[in-house]
Amino acid sequence: MPSKPVLSDADKQAIREKLIGFCENSWIVQGYKKTSIKSLCDQAAISIGTFYTLYATKEDLFSETIETIQKRLIKAVLESNQSSRTKEGFAQSMKDLLREYDRKPFLYRVNTPDFQSFVTKLPEETLRKIKFDSFDFFRQAVQAAGLTLNMEPSRAYGMLSALLSTIGAKETLAVTCDYFDVFDQMTEILVDHIFE
Repeated sequence: MPSKPVLSDADKQAIREKLIGFCENSWIVQGYKKTSIKSLCDQAAISIGTFYTLYATKEDLFSETIETIQKRLIKAVLESNQSSRTKEGFAQSMKDLLREYDRKPFLYRVNTPDFQSFVTKLPEETLRKIKFDSFDFFRQAVQAAGLTLNMEPSRAYGMLSALLSTIGAKETLAVTCDYFDVFDQMTEILVDHIFE
């Protein structure tokens, strides 16, 4: 009987990256519940057994996927703010962030039955890992931009968070206006207001 091939660490990492990419796309299109391990394995051209050598559960893959997306978003915003250390640059990073949320609705639609069925299966330790500290992220973004707030950080953070939360009303607002155009204009006004 032939022995099973042993995966190197590099092979495992390459397969993980593929699975994370397929998981992210499937989460957007089908949601958590309708995404099966079999379909992800078929897309990655691996066996289900190989999947289970990398992840104990489907939820482990989804958790790693959301962590990967969060790290990518943070990196993109911080790099954008560092490369354009102006109010305009900060506003642009906010516009880009909103559009990324729009492409990945599961990042902000956390009260849906689909998302809730995912998080209810997670142990507390995993929940803590994927919980996004948006206030800390805001502080990092301001520091990366080299800008000075002209108000308390918590107030500025609250204002920007409230603006970003309008994505939940995008469909309603889009009936009467170009949502992204309105968001962009509001972002420019707000960023000009909160920074010196």
